[in-house]
Amino acid sequence: MRLESSSGLDVSIFEAVLACGQAEARIALVRQLAGLLADPEAAAIEKEQVLPVLIKATVDGDAEVRRALADELLTIENLHPDLLFAVVADEDAIAIPFLEELPSLSAWHMLTILRVGDDARQGAVAGRPDLPAETKAYIVKSGSVAAVIAVLGNPTVKISAADLRAIYARLGQSEDVVEVLLALSHLPPDIRIRQAKKTAIRMRQIMAERGWLAANDAADLVADAEEKAVLQVISEATGNDQQEALTYLAQNNMLTPSLVMRAACIGDVAAFAATLSHLTGQTAPRITDFILGRGGAGIRSLLNRSGLPGPCYVLLMAAADVACEFHNLEIASEPESFGRRLLEVLMMQFGALPVQDQARQIEFVGRFADPKVRKIARQIKIDMLRAA
Repeated sequence: MRLESSSGLDVSIFEAVLACGQAEARIALVRQLAGLLADPEAAAIEKEQVLPVLIKATVDGDAEVRRALADELLTIENLHPDLLFAVVADEDAIAIPFLEELPSLSAWHMLTILRVGDDARQGAVAGRPDLPAETKAYIVKSGSVAAVIAVLGNPTVKISAADLRAIYARLGQSEDVVEVLLALSHLPPDIRIRQAKKTAIRMRQIMAERGWLAANDAADLVADAEEKAVLQVISEATGNDQQEALTYLAQNNMLTPSLVMRAACIGDVAAFAATLSHLTGQTAPRITDFILGRGGAGIRSLLNRSGLPGPCYVLLMAAADVACEFHNLEIASEPESFGRRLLEVLMMQFGALPVQDQARQIEFVGRFADPKVRKIARQIKIDMLRAA
């Protein structure tokens, strides 16, 4: 249909150029007409008349014509939605840069694209530096995986801890989302702990389904992996993050004696002190000073107030002694060397204990220490019981 008006422009000429003109002529035309749209002095009726012509140009058979049009439209404020979405519907090479750079893309435009656009277009919107708060909130609450990953990587958008928890609660089954979340330095520690537990459950299910290990061995292996991951979270967290992590563990019955003993057996003083801090009310730095300054004697009274089972006190005090010794001698506390020295201390300092009690302490090491140390501890226990 020919588009003419009794006043304004005779757009039939423009249509003829689009239909029959060479590529160079069509490029010149779309630039000229886009310039008219951008001209604040141009008559409104003329802008209305050229709009259908420009929309028709968005499906031109030559990509260079469409690219020239998209480039020119980037300078226009309050771009008509029909023209805007026509360009957005073009091939990715044209539409994505247009979405990333268009200054007149409003919150309404963004939300529309987030609701109906494909992953590439949603990602382009979510990565924009001018993303409005309401658009970010929509992405957090309802956005696709592509949009969420893009907004998490957007350095201009502030994502709160509450936002991250909402994203994990909704998309925690997406490996791509979880990978991005775990790479964030400001990820709340409770999310890392929840992911560690979820991973452990998945491992247990796979082992049970495929029969890789005996049930007991599989359960021990999974528990080891989960607790090691949790201890790493505690060790790396500081200040309020560490307190939040410990509170989460306590509220979910995950702050167990085995977790404390594992931290002690591998020489993770930061996690050892942090767990005792939550159990006793003393600050973690103060408990660290007790451990590194006085060893087992420094934490004896703390253990009595910790609520931990009495049978594990000997092991925990021995671990504190080894940590203090390594600190004074400036020895790096590696799990294997720490565990070997812990065995020696248990055998020497607590040799007066009844054999059954000694065997129990060695058994703890055989359960929670470095894998190489466990083998030694288990053999020592066997030899000790045989000798008895």
